[in-house]
Amino acid sequence: MTKEEINQFSMRISQSNRTQIVVITYEIIINYLDSARKSIDNSNVTDFVRDVRKARQFVNELSSVLDFRYKISFELMNLYMFANECLLKSELRREDVDLEAVRDMMVKLRDSFETVSKQDNSKPVMQAREKVYEGLTYGKNGMGTVMVSK
Repeated sequence: MTKEEINQFSMRISQSNRTQIVVITYEIIINYLDSARKSIDNSNVTDFVRDVRKARQFVNELSSVLDFRYKISFELMNLYMFANECLLKSELRREDVDLEAVRDMMVKLRDSFETVSKQDNSKPVMQAREKVYEGLTYGKNGMGTVMVSK
């Protein structure tokens, strides 16, 4: 994932409620899976493993925040366990192990949560967020870039 994509996802997350963050998390996983596909097609095993590992980290994050007071969480956990197994096998074997099935599943979950997010009128998780401006500063060590909040 490029720095620009990371910045775009970060900005979206800072303005999102919980349901929208789940949608964005699925998009991040899909992005890493697409990148892994390109890497393996180009015989770049190092980038493939890195992208699969990142996708797995985000799947694990989704599974770690499930609320088991709701029946759907058990269903989601089963899906996440399947995805994690495929991702882990791919990472360890350094080859594609059902990554297309994992991607398809993540797309369907993203689409479902996107539908739900349209009905979720809750406020953004980061309500106290401030506008961020990027600019140049001068200091002892010369010129540098700094993030300034206003």
